[in-house]
Parts: sequence; structure tokens; C-alpha cells
Amino acid sequence: MNLLFNFGEKIQGYDYKVINEREARASAGIMFLFGIISLFTVFGIQTLFWAELFSITFILEFTIRITLNPKYAPYMVMGSLFVSNQEPEWVEAKPKQFAWILGMMLGIVMTYFIVFDIVSPIRMLTCVLCLILLFTESAFGICLGCIVYRKFNVKLEGNCPGGVCDNTPRAEYNKVGKWAIIGAFLIVLFVTYSGLDKYKYINHDINIKQHASQKVLTKKISVKDETETKENKDCTVPQWAIDMGHKDMWKKHHGC
Repeated sequence: MNLLFNFGEKIQGYDYKVINEREARASAGIMFLFGIISLFTVFGIQTLFWAELFSITFILEFTIRITLNPKYAPYMVMGSLFVSNQEPEWVEAKPKQFAWILGMMLGIVMTYFIVFDIVSPIRMLTCVLCLILLFTESAFGICLGCIVYRKFNVKLEGNCPGGVCDNTPRAEYNKVGKWAIIGAFLIVLFVTYSGLDKYKYINHDINIKQHASQKVLTKKISVKDETETKENKDCTVPQWAIDMGHKDMWKKHHGC
């Protein structure tokens, strides 16, 4: 029973319970992928179905992680399969537990919106916040919940993901040079955007609008001509067609 309801693992060489950071990051990446796809469907095909389906799996995931055991959480299991051939990166379990409790609280908020079928900006912001937390963890290895946890703890037994709980001074590096590269990249991006917008896509967009307007105009003219043609037609059914019982067939054949 203790093995079932358990948070973290006891690994030789560690005096505290740990979590494999590689599995946590992999699961966060998988959840972010599914989450962003479900968000696109909200604006693309105008349905909340996939977003709510993902939200339910999100709620289930963090509930299992906190109340049962992270080993049995579906996304954690999927993540472990992807990194099974990598060397584990053990980090202290307590900061992760705190971060995932925050995730479960966001899940509780989403549950409220789903059960009562409430669509509001707060619901959207909650979803976006979840995606941001998942993205920062999977892409950068930044556990924001762990950073918050560190603010309430002067000293921890072990290490946090990325060493954010470590008080050891970091080695200095050239930040100015890095920002210069980023600034140069943004300038290139702006110049490229301006060039595409001015010399390529402006004519393309105009042609699309003109083509769409022409199609609408052509359709209106076609409908008008068809209506006028029907009105000008002599749809009087000849007596021979009536006698043969072909009245409806004659009208259909002559477009009446």
C-alpha cells in the first residue's frame, strides 16, 4: 500500500525522495503539444470539445500524481517511454510535489468551468497559464512552481530542477553579447516581415480580395439572369402534354 500511495522514489545515494526530471519534462512536453492542438481547434473549427477533453486528462493527470503516485499518471508513463534510454536526472521530490499541487489547483478551476459550462476570459487565461507552465518546463527546464517553493524554504535537502534552489553563485557570462545577438535577430525579422508584406503578399492579398469580390458579383449576376430568364419564359403547358400526363415532366424539361 505504501508503494502505491507514494510520492517520489528512494534511490541509493540519496537521503531524500527524488523524481526523474527527464520524465517530468517529457510529460510536460507531451501535455503542451496536446494542449496547444486542442486550443487551435477552439479557434479553427469553433468547438470546445477537444479543449475540454484535454482539460479532463490534465485534471486526471495531476490528481493521480498528487493523491496516488506519479508512476501511474498517464502522461508521466508516456514521458518515461520516450526517455527510457536516457540517464535519469534525479531531483528532490518536494519542490515538484508543490509545483504539481499548483497544477492540480488549476485543474480544479478548469473542472468548475467544464461542469457549469462557463465560457469566460478567466477560463481562457487559466488554459493559457497551464500551457505556459508546461512550455517553460519542457522547453527550458524551468519549474516555476519549484521557484515559488524555494521562496518558502530557506534550506532543502537536495536539488531542484535546473539548480534553482541552489544558493551557490552562478558563473558570470557575457549577457551583453547574447542580447546583441537577439537584437540583431529581431532586426532581421522586422526587415524580412516588411519585405514580405510590401513586395510579395500585398499584391497577393489584393488579388485574393478581388477574386473573392468577382466571384460574389458573378454569382449575383448569374442568379439575376436565371431569375429573369425564368420570368420571361412562357411556361404555359401545352394541352398535349397535359393529355399525356407529362405536365410536370414538360415543366422540368423547359426549366419552369
